[in-house]
Amino acid sequence: MEQTKNNDKQPENRVWCCAWGLLKRQPNDNCSAKNVEGLPQGNGKPKEFIITGGNKPQLKIVHISPTEGNAFPHECSHQLPGMGIHNVALSSDNNCISAVSMDGNLMLVNVMGGIRLPRVTHCHVSNIWSTAFSRNPDCVYAGSGSGHIFKYDTTLGKLQYSYDTDRCENILGLAISGDQRLVGATDYEGNFTLIDGCTGKVLRRRNYTKPLRRLVYDQLMRYALAACDDKTIKLIDLPSGRLRETLPAHDAIVMSVDVSQDGLRFVSGAFDGSIKVWDVRTTKSALCFQCNHNKNLWDVAFNKLSNKISVVGDGKGLGVYYCLGNREMMLV
Repeated sequence: MEQTKNNDKQPENRVWCCAWGLLKRQPNDNCSAKNVEGLPQGNGKPKEFIITGGNKPQLKIVHISPTEGNAFPHECSHQLPGMGIHNVALSSDNNCISAVSMDGNLMLVNVMGGIRLPRVTHCHVSNIWSTAFSRNPDCVYAGSGSGHIFKYDTTLGKLQYSYDTDRCENILGLAISGDQRLVGATDYEGNFTLIDGCTGKVLRRRNYTKPLRRLVYDQLMRYALAACDDKTIKLIDLPSGRLRETLPAHDAIVMSVDVSQDGLRFVSGAFDGSIKVWDVRTTKSALCFQCNHNKNLWDVAFNKLSNKISVVGDGKGLGVYYCLGNREMMLV
């Protein structure tokens, strides 16, 4: 898990990571979820869901139904081996969850059916810190504590490729282009590394002194965003990897960033619970508010429809905000 000092007593409900999915079912879908306890039945309408991981060895899946007044009508969990979950990613087909546990283990979990592969590794000792998918759901990427990035197939967990950042550091942020040609990594020593996904060659590296945490690409591959411990966001040009702008963002460590699917906005969250929504065109903050239901914030994420933001942290756990225009949010 990310290395952040906190001397206060740890609250019981700690949620460290989140990701959104969208379940698109057909009326004649033979794989209806009606036989899976806690999951909604297929009715031909898309179902949004949020995946969360925290201090317990399980993944929680919360479904948001567009047909019911209750925002969270369906909730289930998948029990996992080992320790708590601090990093998750979801495949582009919304079927496979990649989860990283506190003991450095990488697991693959089916959204509907539970554990697919309980341990994905080619080593005797796992030391995984982060994970990501490209557009191809047949492979998953994992960032290690030794500066290596591993690419595995999602069927058998077989190693397909190993990339070396040439920096023996914990990879906290990982981003993969849709065509898998650009592999990006950020680490605890503040290095941003851009790697050619075909050759494994390091294309660009820059050190920003302070730890860089979450890393994301925008949908059109115009830029990358990195959350930094110096309280800023690094806006990095793609595919050159050059720094375009440093955005003074928060009054505390920036823990997470995410870009909306429509490419119009991005969101950042800091450890003190402050959240900002940014306009991509102007790189100015259009909205700033405080997440009061959690003491410490760990992760933020945009949904697939670009109209909701999930926030997780210590306290009540998961919070969802609806985007009501450019300057207003509503907490569910």
